[in-house]
Amino acid sequence: MRRKSSLRLWREWRERRAMRRQAESEQALAPAQHERRQLNVLLSVGILLTLALWAILTIRPLTNPNLQPGSPSPIDIRAPHSVIFASALLTEQERIRAESAPDAVVYTRNPQVPIEQRGQLLDMLQTIERIRNDPSLPPTDRRSKLVSLPLPTSTLVISPALALQLTRLSDPAWSVVREQTLAVYDRAMSAHDYELNEDDVRNLRERSMPYWASLLARGSEQQLIVLFSQAFVRPNRVLDEAATRARKQALRDHVVPVMVTVQADENIVHAGDIVTPAIQEKLEALGLLETQIDWLGVGGKGLFALLVIGMFGLYLFKMQRSVWLATRSLLVVAVLFALTALAARLVLPLGQGWAVAFPLGVVALLLATLFPRGLALLMVALLSLVIAFIDDSRAAAASALMIGSMAGILTIGRGERWLHFVAAGAVIAITTGLIQAAFLLNAPARLLADQWLMLALYSAINGLASAFMALGLFNMVGHLADVVTPQQLMELAHPAHPLLRKLIREAPGTYYHSVSVGNLAESAAEAIGADALLLRVASYYHDIGKTIRPYFFTDNQSDRENVHNELDPHTSAEIICDHVIEGEKMARAAGLPHQVIEFIRSHHGTSVIRHFYQLALQQHDAVNVDDYRYPGPRPRTREQAIMMLADSVEATVRSKAQGGKIASSRENLTNGNGRSQPGMQTLEELVNAIIDERIRGGQLDESSLTLSDIAKIRQAFINTLQGIYHPRVDYAPQVVKHS
Repeated sequence: MRRKSSLRLWREWRERRAMRRQAESEQALAPAQHERRQLNVLLSVGILLTLALWAILTIRPLTNPNLQPGSPSPIDIRAPHSVIFASALLTEQERIRAESAPDAVVYTRNPQVPIEQRGQLLDMLQTIERIRNDPSLPPTDRRSKLVSLPLPTSTLVISPALALQLTRLSDPAWSVVREQTLAVYDRAMSAHDYELNEDDVRNLRERSMPYWASLLARGSEQQLIVLFSQAFVRPNRVLDEAATRARKQALRDHVVPVMVTVQADENIVHAGDIVTPAIQEKLEALGLLETQIDWLGVGGKGLFALLVIGMFGLYLFKMQRSVWLATRSLLVVAVLFALTALAARLVLPLGQGWAVAFPLGVVALLLATLFPRGLALLMVALLSLVIAFIDDSRAAAASALMIGSMAGILTIGRGERWLHFVAAGAVIAITTGLIQAAFLLNAPARLLADQWLMLALYSAINGLASAFMALGLFNMVGHLADVVTPQQLMELAHPAHPLLRKLIREAPGTYYHSVSVGNLAESAAEAIGADALLLRVASYYHDIGKTIRPYFFTDNQSDRENVHNELDPHTSAEIICDHVIEGEKMARAAGLPHQVIEFIRSHHGTSVIRHFYQLALQQHDAVNVDDYRYPGPRPRTREQAIMMLADSVEATVRSKAQGGKIASSRENLTNGNGRSQPGMQTLEELVNAIIDERIRGGQLDESSLTLSDIAKIRQAFINTLQGIYHPRVDYAPQVVKHS
């Protein structure tokens, strides 16, 4: 009955062999094709992330093109950073003040004008006197001649009434008019040092000359003195327009630009306040009210984005192969970078306190618990550089955020417990606060007590927000990135999982083997600092494919007849290989994480099934070794390499131990006659032989294990196995002596 069952299983397997071979051939080509495809994905994501960062750096969250002088501001606006700029508005005011100074006007002085005017005044007075005293002229002719008298000034006209007054004036009165007119004129000239401008002439005519004439005469004589003296007062200091323009321009050019300092967080305008030209000028200086595109600035931001993302992509390509080969992980890392940069761009303009409270630790803790720490450290450093680039006045805050987040990365561990996140958040808060305090203590200005309290508050907000936001997003981000979390691993390790229950029930020997492999792998992982929890859980599932045909594997045969005795070596080898493919199918159907599935696929690598290969060589002259080789792939991570070694070592050592082929020491390798016992090996020799065989076969070439790691793994295996297969005392039955 047992033989018929075995043959039936064999026939069922044969029907699927062709399909499996096709799958194996596709898998042989898959790694190279996958790597080329993922390299294209990496380049595409890098280009998109560069463009996204460029756009993030270019946008201006507080720009409001509707802010015009005279209109109310719809929002409160505070200075996002410090700036010192030359105020065109205030500088123009100073220039106007300078060109309006009295010494800005240039006059040309003609000293001959007062002399000429006095001579003309004297000539007029003498002519009037001759006409008055001409005995040959009747009174009517005298008046007519005075009216027609040509005068050198347009401001004086001798009317018939004035001519009548002059002809009727007595000689003594005329003498007073003549003498005092000259006296008033001379006094006016001497009062201004014979240098008169328009204002001086106006003042003399309206005020000084009437006053002086009132002191010298009365009545008609006073009126004539004022009339004649005023008519001949003329400015001799004339405005030189060309020289004045040159003088005013020189004064304007001499004005030093007025510098205005705006402190970070300074209030610029409140909501509802009228926007003045001075406010608009500050907004433009802060870059919050761009009126035209700064193409040089845009180009600089693009260059910065290209360099930052280029460095990030090069690091991923060279140092984080596992990340860029996984599309979902790569996309999640890129999205986290872009979202963090965008959040910084929106939050930093809110004020200095918000810069300290910005929870950069969220992305730091998420990356540290889901990806290698090196990736988390570099990404935090680059994001801190982005923060400093967004606002150079936040350089101190960016440095504090970077060092605080790095401290959190180094203390979070794997994040197995929520307390780990809280502890890391506390470290972030304390470190960020201390670094920021160091910067402030080094600054010239000293903070008040309440400002130190606010610094402590913002630092605490940073740490707590980082811890609890990372804790809340941990499982979701892990799922999106297809990265297994410690919580998922601990759930998978529970024996109640359907696949483990199936393994325990249908292949108990394989389950025991898997647990033993987990012990070996965990000890080796701890020795080299690999992921011990992932290795233990992956060990439980690496052989679940054996549950399809458990009795084809010696783990589960017990005292049963070996069914492979009825099959040819090639068929047996293909059945053995089949447990890897079937295990992968079962794992995918059960929704196991991608990382665990990779252990199932790679735990035998592309090694050869030696036992059946040797049998085939005995039966056939020509045997293709690839027909007896596992489909692979070979291990690509340290953890997968440890799994391969632990699986091989545990199975071989257990088989040797059951056959009595392991000696406790080198002295026990010989029998009582001093001859070596065939097939006997010490535990250390056996472990070294298995590991060396895997190295010679190239199975570890794609992993990142170093020689130092391999040496530590050897010793960890030996120490663990010696605790299991050490010599034991033979407890003989107790002999009871009777009297």
